[in-house]
Amino acid sequence: MKDWTALIVIGVILIILILYFAAAKGEKRKIQIINSEGTAIDVEVEIANTMTTRAKGLMGRTILGENEGMLFVFDKEERHSFWMLNTTIPLDAIHVSKNGTVVDILQMDPCTLLQCTSYLPKEKSRYVLEVNQGFSKKHEIEKGSMLVLNNIS
Repeated sequence: MKDWTALIVIGVILIILILYFAAAKGEKRKIQIINSEGTAIDVEVEIANTMTTRAKGLMGRTILGENEGMLFVFDKEERHSFWMLNTTIPLDAIHVSKNGTVVDILQMDPCTLLQCTSYLPKEKSRYVLEVNQGFSKKHEIEKGSMLVLNNIS
């Protein structure tokens, strides 16, 4: 009987954790990117600033609006690696330093469990903005462009 009780408790805990992970969403904010031409591009982002929201990222999403994205906020500047498991939307990952300067842009493609690339930037970043793949090119965002981070830490 003790074995069954332990299994039931573990099962309930797993279900609660899965539901918590599935429901995890970050706060929505508007940010701006100043591109290489000095033009400001508005982007509505979901903030991923907790371990749960960063781990979930854009998993399970099937669409992302043209000027929408997810802004990952990390505690410190590092070379933050990303992968696309359970993410169906091809993305640009715009890596941004602690002072708001774009330091790298990576194009990331969806993957399978058996073959999944890890995307590692060349430079350290504190923030990573995920947007639809091609967004950076379309809006002339490149290394040296600036992200305006009004009170996002």
